[in-house]
Amino acid sequence: MQLDTTERRIMESRGSRHTLFIRKVHRSDFGNYTCVADNQLGKTRKSVQLTGKPNAAKFNSASRGNWKDSYNISWAVESLSPIEEYKLLFRRLPDTVITSEDGHPQPLHHQSQKKFIFGKDNKTYSAIGYNTGHGRQFIDRRTDWRDVILPAPSAAPPAGMQSMNYIIRGLDPGQNYEAKVQARNKFGWSPFSESFTFQTTDLDMSYPERPQLPRNIYNENEIRDLGIRIYNSSPKIDFRILLQVLCIMLRVFI
Repeated sequence: MQLDTTERRIMESRGSRHTLFIRKVHRSDFGNYTCVADNQLGKTRKSVQLTGKPNAAKFNSASRGNWKDSYNISWAVESLSPIEEYKLLFRRLPDTVITSEDGHPQPLHHQSQKKFIFGKDNKTYSAIGYNTGHGRQFIDRRTDWRDVILPAPSAAPPAGMQSMNYIIRGLDPGQNYEAKVQARNKFGWSPFSESFTFQTTDLDMSYPERPQLPRNIYNENEIRDLGIRIYNSSPKIDFRILLQVLCIMLRVFI
């Protein structure tokens, strides 16, 4: 329908620039707005969608993780109302070439991916099939999509840019993974984010254990107790202690 100017909808025209202002947006204002322009040579149109749903999230974590079997993934999403929950989907990326039982590499046979179905069980997956060369097909379930429902943090801001992170566990070392995420507020689910790829490491980059001191190395308190001082790694006897010992021995003999 064609819009008319009201108290909340104001249309302005300045030269070739035409603007529609909507004040105090209500749920009833959500929808598809199309501007149509025509002249003697033809007609053109442009549409914009007004919605309260969140924008698509953007990942901001590093593409390479620090652990073999885990990865800390993080993202941010812009929403004018508080995010209530997230849906994170991830899978291991399939290998393009595998080795059959006879030792010869086999190319990727086919890939079939089912569409995302947001039903009761939130089950989504893709199956990668390989020809083993013996008339049988091997289905690599490691590339199945896995989904996680995450409640939004209670300390999240009520509006604007909202951030979230999650540690994915149970991954394989040195492998590439793909992830997507959706966000939901009171108006509904956002579009899926663009695919994000990350990689686990082969070795954990953790702090090493504290090394143990060798038995022949003493700390400062132990050196005082022994009555020995170290100069340039060469032990020398404290002669004041030696004199005290000699005095005690003389008194005993006397």
